[in-house]
Amino acid sequence: MPSAVTSETKATRLKEIAVSCLKLGTIGFGGIAGMVATIENEMVVRRKWIDHQHFMDALSASYIIPGPNAVEVVMHCGKERGGRLGLVVAGVCYIMPAMAICLVLGYFYRQYSALPNVQDFIFGLRPAITALVIATVYRLSAKTLKNDRTLIALCILVFAGSLFGLSEALLIIGAGAINYFAHIRMNKLPVFGGLLFSPILLQVSARFSDTRLFLIFLKIGAVLYGSGYVLFAYMDESLVRNNHWLSRQQLMDAIAVGQITPGPILSSATFAGYLIGGTMGGLAATAGIFLPSFFISFFLHKLLSSARQNKKLRLFLDGLSAASISIIAVVGFHLFTSSVQQWREALILSACLALTLLVRKINTVTIILIGSIGGLLLLRI
Repeated sequence: MPSAVTSETKATRLKEIAVSCLKLGTIGFGGIAGMVATIENEMVVRRKWIDHQHFMDALSASYIIPGPNAVEVVMHCGKERGGRLGLVVAGVCYIMPAMAICLVLGYFYRQYSALPNVQDFIFGLRPAITALVIATVYRLSAKTLKNDRTLIALCILVFAGSLFGLSEALLIIGAGAINYFAHIRMNKLPVFGGLLFSPILLQVSARFSDTRLFLIFLKIGAVLYGSGYVLFAYMDESLVRNNHWLSRQQLMDAIAVGQITPGPILSSATFAGYLIGGTMGGLAATAGIFLPSFFISFFLHKLLSSARQNKKLRLFLDGLSAASISIIAVVGFHLFTSSVQQWREALILSACLALTLLVRKINTVTIILIGSIGGLLLLRI
């Protein structure tokens, strides 16, 4: 009987993980900042699967390893809720909606050589996502900084450095090291120092193979740091210049699809893979680019589980958390300047921000629908 109860509990938890992550993958608009906002609201605020500090630890660590940040955070939450199988279920279900949408868009693109017009839909979506990001920054900073002068100073420095285009990974690692040294004697060098060079080493060793589509995207997924523009550079080298499987215009359209669909921009790989090899090409590209994240997340979970119990390493993680807030704030700043350019967008942002801050545990889907539908209605005024 106890084993049956345990089995039922595991099955229930896996079902909850699947439903939650499918939802998150469907509404994950707005880039990494927008996805972090929806994940934090779902996993921490509503479901309480992990606490705020744990979420910040996972998010901070995801910035200094290769792969899509949001996917790695979701898989970490899935691991906490449902064990190793929960990690796999969370990752697959989070990726699936964007993959399915990209396959459908790839079909229509091959049929009609154009993408559907979704500008009216995106008009209200962008300020709604911006409101979610602003609310997330406010909520995270209030709980993470706690009037700590060192962490506040680090936030300001990282924000300025990110605005000037410095490497996000190095800024975050640097913030962790500074906070560590601010509390520990300088002659005790943390083991994390070697991570400063990991982005450089990984990028130097990355050589693209021209043998199979899967291997190309597997390598991209294993060494990818930074934004969608970095993904564009990798795909341009391997798919356009080296193998001539896509034209430059097709690649640009693939990146555009990753930006207008929910989920990580890495879903551009699904679209590009479909254009090259049909459905199997899309599936191979998707599996290749996301597979490294599953292995990395297993390692990340073990690392965080041990680090969170160590008081000295806790200082390093606190510095990472403070820097991560600044990185999200910079993305929110860019979202604000690009998405709020007239009174209609300002009205949508204000309404969505007020609802997010004032209505506790409001569903993120509700905010996104309000923004999207509100935008469609206001455009007709």
